[in-house]
Amino acid sequence: MKYLAIILLGLITFASCQKSIDIDLNEANPVVVIEANFTAEDSTVRVLITETSNFFSGDEEPTIDDAVVTITNQAGVSQQVPFVSEGLYTLENYIPEFNSTYTMTVFANGVTYTATCDMLPVIDQQGIIFDSIPPGPFSGDGGYVVAVTYQDPPEEGNFTSTHLVRNGKELKKLNDIVLNDDQLTNGNLVIRPLFVKFFDLGDTVEIELRTINEKIHDYYVELSSLTDPNSAAPANPDYLWENRALGFFNAYPSSRQSVVIQ
Repeated sequence: MKYLAIILLGLITFASCQKSIDIDLNEANPVVVIEANFTAEDSTVRVLITETSNFFSGDEEPTIDDAVVTITNQAGVSQQVPFVSEGLYTLENYIPEFNSTYTMTVFANGVTYTATCDMLPVIDQQGIIFDSIPPGPFSGDGGYVVAVTYQDPPEEGNFTSTHLVRNGKELKKLNDIVLNDDQLTNGNLVIRPLFVKFFDLGDTVEIELRTINEKIHDYYVELSSLTDPNSAAPANPDYLWENRALGFFNAYPSSRQSVVIQ
């Protein structure tokens, strides 16, 4: 989470018409950070709750272990997400309802934070394509590039994020995530090369395709633009939690496929 604090520090001097993030990253002004995921793939809710620490100390963010966390489905039925350890709260066997809105509520440090997210239907992959890229000024030593393929649904406004696993190890950096919207591909077969990583012969590559909400897509677009030294100064992102907690609530289904480069 320290990278998130670095990103937010860069936002302080910018102005926009959105709800600005204006925080003081020191010991006197800690801010609650909530990273909440509801993954339909394993029917599990995972919530990590921390506070921003002194930015200049280099210490890990302190966790919040006494929060009350609940998730509520569209019918208004709530269920508590139990505390596990070190700021992590987990609820297993929580069966997802697709095309449904979920509300996450976190009561921490005397403040109630809420966020909503739609659980959308899964978009199935149509197979993984790979091809070799020769050495060159833009490809270094070259290698193999993979492409995710899927049929975009006929309705407009579909958003996805693509995540890579190489030989069992997930690529977790922010610039390893590939985002896509259907502004130019609505209703069509999408073939999206993933140039974030070149692979070698014999590599096992797994692609996870998540169907995400527009606000989650925009959240990652803005974070990615802040880490790009060549990008213009972006507008401040919206808070995704009411009462100005940092972080997000993401409810999503996944489609997974894998291939061996050979």
